[in-house]
Amino acid sequence: MTTPELALDRPLRAGTARPEMTRRGAFWFAGALLALFLMASTAPSPMYAIYQQRWGFSATVLTEVFSAYMVGILAALLLVGALSDRVGRRPVLLAALGLEIVAVLLLAFAPGVGWLFAGRALQGIATGAATGAISGSLLDFQPPGTSRGATLNGVSAGAGMALGSGLAGALVQFAPAPTVLAYLLLVAGFAVAVPLVWLMPEPVRGSRLPLRVALRPQRPGVPAGRGRAFALLATTMLAAWTVGGMFMSLGPSVAKSLVDGSPYLVGGLSVVAVAGVGAVAQLLLSGWLGQRAVRVAAPVLIAGLAVVAGSVLGGSAVGFFAGSAVVGAGWGMMFMGGFRLLTGLADPENRAATSSMIYIVAYLSATVPSMLLGILTTYAGLTTTTVVFAAVAALFAAVAWLSTYARH
Repeated sequence: MTTPELALDRPLRAGTARPEMTRRGAFWFAGALLALFLMASTAPSPMYAIYQQRWGFSATVLTEVFSAYMVGILAALLLVGALSDRVGRRPVLLAALGLEIVAVLLLAFAPGVGWLFAGRALQGIATGAATGAISGSLLDFQPPGTSRGATLNGVSAGAGMALGSGLAGALVQFAPAPTVLAYLLLVAGFAVAVPLVWLMPEPVRGSRLPLRVALRPQRPGVPAGRGRAFALLATTMLAAWTVGGMFMSLGPSVAKSLVDGSPYLVGGLSVVAVAGVGAVAQLLLSGWLGQRAVRVAAPVLIAGLAVVAGSVLGGSAVGFFAGSAVVGAGWGMMFMGGFRLLTGLADPENRAATSSMIYIVAYLSATVPSMLLGILTTYAGLTTTTVVFAAVAALFAAVAWLSTYARH
């Protein structure tokens, strides 16, 4: 069985009749496409309060809807996360875009909570399929000898989540059709992306495997002999995405509980405070080595979580958003540093597989705590749940900090 060849050191598609982007253009487009997928992932966050009022479901159901998205991502990463290493980046991205458009339309016209589950699960599958291909593309097209692919991956993820939640919150608050308009705008964005993906150069030469063999699920993983280093450094994803999962699922509800009048925009801003500040932190500190970023991120995360817990106990909205911004800075550095260290373990022929494995750890870290927090919220309330979450997440941050020294 042959391995697909990565065409990284030659002009891409030289002499082809079909116009193609340059490598530089493909690099920046891949980052923008990742941001678009993650915009769609957080767009429903400010709408959850409307859905709860409309259909009368509990906080537990809310986190289950969020978890349906995460389960879809995990299933896709496990089954097809490494597929683009074998059949090419472009076919996987085109298929993911088609499925994402269907999923977002389901969410836009959902008549009941069951449709939310279906739409979010399909959206997760599409995003999971795209994630490995996009992450691999960023590493394929990054300037040689740099780590800009890992940097753009983190910045795009943070910016996409922040923009999705913030813009959707503004549309829900001020525009007509609060649970439809944001989704239709996303559909338009994905539709525009389809021909642009077609123009991307293909860095993976197709293998000579039969199609049925190429499409056989292949478990994501890391190169042989690097499993221990991966396991140690994966604690950075555990620390970062436990925080990310909570703020994307329950963060809007916590924020709205602290503000009189409960404007929908506030729910979206809670995600912006974390993901937006995180994206800015990654951009400003992109020159840092991964190890340094993780070691600085851990105490920043712990301090921010302490402020968040204290503000919820004291009923301070200002304290909550200030603490969330500090958490965002720590989250951004932790995600950037951890992703950079983990992708450094990948060989050229398994970039998508390794990137998919990183995201499996990340999304598991977001899904499991979020489900547990939803159950705890139903029985103990938001305040107790937030304090418990802050303590557990701070512990994970400390473990991630220690992991960099263990590897050293």
